[in-house]
Parts: sequence; structure tokens; C-alpha cells
Amino acid sequence: MEARYLIEAVTRADGVIVSCPEYAHGVPGGMKNALDWLVSRDAAVGKPALLVHASPRSLFARAALAEIMRTMSFALYEETALEIALLGKKPPEVEEILADPTSRQAMRDAVRAFAGFIRGR
Repeated sequence: MEARYLIEAVTRADGVIVSCPEYAHGVPGGMKNALDWLVSRDAAVGKPALLVHASPRSLFARAALAEIMRTMSFALYEETALEIALLGKKPPEVEEILADPTSRQAMRDAVRAFAGFIRGR
């Protein structure tokens, strides 16, 4: 029944921001399963989506996830990429990176641009 909460949340959302790790050069099963719950519903159709990444090495998963979401008819916003390298960092390092003014500005800019994309639809 937890899938119902995901479906309702995506349906109600103006847009979704997705961050997904890479697992064996692909999309992890849990993420794919979550997306599969949305396939036979209208929740994803035309829904604006932004992909963000915590590792510059997740090229395979990034491409696979984008293709899956395009196939599901998400409206992927691909003008701005948000990638902040957090993979392999310890919690204090993650906090420091996320508190850095450059990282904070990059996050603000990406979300602001995505919000503009949503408003423009």
C-alpha cells in the first residue's frame, strides 16, 4: 500500500526532483520498482522532472534513468544539470560541501530554473 502514497505524491506535485545512485552501471532496483508503480497511471504523464546527481561517475545510471523517465512521459528538464560530488564523503564533509556558498548557489539556481520550467508549461 505504500506505493499509493508515492502515486498520490507524484500526482499532486507540480514537479519532481529525482536523485538516484548508480548500481552496477544501472538504476537500482528499488528506484526502478518505484517508477514501475507509476507506469500504468497518469501521475508521470507530462510531469516536470529534474535529475540531480551526487557523483560525476554515475553516467550510466543517469542516462538509463533519463531514458526510463522519458519513456514514461515525464517532461524532463534538461537545460540545467545539478551535480554536487558527495559520493564517498563522510557526513562532516557532506555538510561542509552543502554549506559552501558555491554549492548553495548551484542548488538555488537549479531549483529556480526548474521552477521557471514548471511555470512555463
